[in-house]
Amino acid sequence: MSNKKVSQSKVTEIIDTETGEVKQTVSTKTFGLDREPPYIKMYIDDIARLKELPQGMNKILMELIKSMGYNNVIPAYKPIKMMICESLDIKMDYLNKAISTFHKKGLLIRLHRGIYIADPELFARGKWEDIQNLRLVIEYSHDGTKKVKGNLPDEVQLKLGF
Repeated sequence: MSNKKVSQSKVTEIIDTETGEVKQTVSTKTFGLDREPPYIKMYIDDIARLKELPQGMNKILMELIKSMGYNNVIPAYKPIKMMICESLDIKMDYLNKAISTFHKKGLLIRLHRGIYIADPELFARGKWEDIQNLRLVIEYSHDGTKKVKGNLPDEVQLKLGF
């Protein structure tokens, strides 16, 4: 999606004052940035229902998303998980089961052990330019080959089969 539009165009001519001859013409164009696409606010409870998550896991998902950084990275290693367990008064086994479920349902993409990326089509934090770069765009050619565009780390794209 490209919303780039020329917002300002300026032509400057450098003229020889003795002869009146145009020595150089400089054209400058200023473009606007892509705008954020229309969106609808969706609630964690709705995502949980649409992804058919077991009862009660929406609170865990909310805690994980709250800890998400501006690159959609969610740390889920032991000290963080212990804090989540304490704040929600749940056991570590249940939290681990929830994280595994979120991964299987496509809400989280495992980057490394204890490090996940929230699906940037569902969750986002930060400036639109950064969010847009996290989202994958897949283009298929007539012969069936696919071209992937996006800024997800290469190892994540490989895990997703791109």
